[in-house]
Amino acid sequence: MSNSHDGEYFPAFPALDIGLRTPDGGQTQKMRSGLIDTGADITLVPQTLLDEIEAPELDEVRLRSHWGESITVTTYLEDLQISAEILPGVEVVGDAIGEKVLLGHNVLNSLVLLIDGPNEITDVLTKRLS
Repeated sequence: MSNSHDGEYFPAFPALDIGLRTPDGGQTQKMRSGLIDTGADITLVPQTLLDEIEAPELDEVRLRSHWGESITVTTYLEDLQISAEILPGVEVVGDAIGEKVLLGHNVLNSLVLLIDGPNEITDVLTKRLS
């Protein structure tokens, strides 16, 4: 299934439609755009979305930005739906400032993606099996 790039950015940002839910099968967020951030080690989710589904906290860790500053953040264990695939038990960071989901390596390394920049679409070709 093709996903349109996020046109709020110039140039348009590669993105995937994602759903978010707690691992116990509890509340589910509606599908929304997740930006593909190949420079991020971990996926960031706006804290407001995690609060909406009453996501249980997992841990507190130190996160270092690309500028070098380090902050303490809370992680959560969530299931992500991308296309028809469910990625169970994905560790995500609650982002108290941002309003967009940023998909980091911990999610992207589980997918085979085709990013077609000229046509501004991204396709999930398959989920990695192992």
